Amino acid sequence: MRIPLSKSLLFALPLVNLIAQTPALQMNTIYICNDGVAFKVFSCTSTQDQAACELQNYRNGQAFQRGQLLRKQLTDLLVSKCHVQTPAEARANPQRGEIPPPAGRAGVRAAQPAAQAGAQVGAGGFKVGDTVRVLFNGWVEARILEVHGSAYLVHMPNGVDVSKMWPVEVRRVGKLTAQDHAVGQYDAGDRVQVLVNGRWMEGEVRGQNLNLYDVRVPGYRGDFDSDLVSATPDKIRISNTPPPPAPAKRAAGQAPKAGMTSCGNKYDGRWEQNPALTRIVFRGGKATISDPTGFSKQYDCFIVDGQVQFFEEGEFKPVDYLTLLPNNDGTLQSELGPLKKMGN
Repeated sequence: MRIPLSKSLLFALPLVNLIAQTPALQMNTIYICNDGVAFKVFSCTSTQDQAACELQNYRNGQAFQRGQLLRKQLTDLLVSKCHVQTPAEARANPQRGEIPPPAGRAGVRAAQPAAQAGAQVGAGGFKVGDTVRVLFNGWVEARILEVHGSAYLVHMPNGVDVSKMWPVEVRRVGKLTAQDHAVGQYDAGDRVQVLVNGRWMEGEVRGQNLNLYDVRVPGYRGDFDSDLVSATPDKIRISNTPPPPAPAKRAAGQAPKAGMTSCGNKYDGRWEQNPALTRIVFRGGKATISDPTGFSKQYDCFIVDGQVQFFEEGEFKPVDYLTLLPNNDGTLQSELGPLKKMGN
């Protein structure tokens, strides 16, 4: 899979204000970035921040991909992570090759008349007036005001006009297509395969932060015992493996496993800790557990080997940290201390 140009250059761009003096952007000059990417700018439509610039990047010393970015995004890179290639760098690791522009685009052209601009189609196939989804604290719908190659000026629901880059921050409304997946676009809930330690594993997309996706991989255990893998689009592909069958659900009133009995009316009443960290109200085999914040949730209550265990509806596995042990003084011992029956 080819990595979109904006993803290669903009990943890890700091979100702080760039207060250093911005260097002048030089044409046909190699820039080296501290993440191993290099790029060269061919031309820009103007010297304004929102001007579109034609450029290509390099990977491992070879021309990798050609595309467009806003001039402001490039000058921000010069402040934060990129510099003009030094003679020593050019000798040690020369950047070779030049990818021709796509058919029909001989570099960046000057701004078109308004009538033509309205019909101009940008990267991804969008034009002025189209409604698209843009990445802004999640995906929200916005209307395209201007098209500059891969850069779109959009009008947000909050009334603000901002520039967004395709394919990282701009995508179609509705279900993504195979072409969208080919440029690295995935939605939460998509079943994918992700490359983990050299092996493709089945997973599900759970979220996105620019060009970095969080993929839940059942059976994987990473930092903090998490089953989430963070991956760039080049390490993700749509899965064609049939989805696994839905896990079996416990029927209402069914014991999670042999030997377990319902709490029934054994502990009916209101139980509390002192100080009041936890409150549990038992009623007919159910238990409603509340914390000091006011959050409460109901569970099925079962007894096994003298322990009181709580199960979410339909689940066979108990909520481990909620297990209670009966004390000789009639209280119930939790991880946070004993609970005493305070009323019926």
